Amino acid sequence: MTHVLLPSNFQEDSFASLVELTETFSGLPLKVVLFHALEIPTSITELLMLPREGGWEELAPKGFAQKCQRLVQELGQIQELTHTVFYGNTQKAFTNFLKAHRIDFMAVPKGFCFQALSTRSQNPLPFLEKAVLPLVTISHGEPQLAQAFA
Repeated sequence: MTHVLLPSNFQEDSFASLVELTETFSGLPLKVVLFHALEIPTSITELLMLPREGGWEELAPKGFAQKCQRLVQELGQIQELTHTVFYGNTQKAFTNFLKAHRIDFMAVPKGFCFQALSTRSQNPLPFLEKAVLPLVTISHGEPQLAQAFA
């Protein structure tokens, strides 16, 4: 199974990217991780108040996880679909995030427009563009390799 990372605003417009991804890589079983990037607090007080687990679930609208599961059933090619948050400010932290999720390649929709979900949201494109994994720009039916293996 191929693990794919896709930036998301945890809204239904993310689902169009998933359909495009399955059309682009038809026949390839996928595990897709939708993620949103949040900067980690720098003040000790804010760090102490940061929830140990979760805490970001309120960023996704109610019912988003259920819609993801329905989409997995509809698109048989996607074996698993999860959503999470990357907390970090450095490329090294992002590299560790990629390793922890066993990502094989990253995908970004053509014309991706970052949408902040909180005051701590940060644009994921700089992290994606500097990563050592392939970054594929998906447009309807036609993948474009933005970055090859380093």
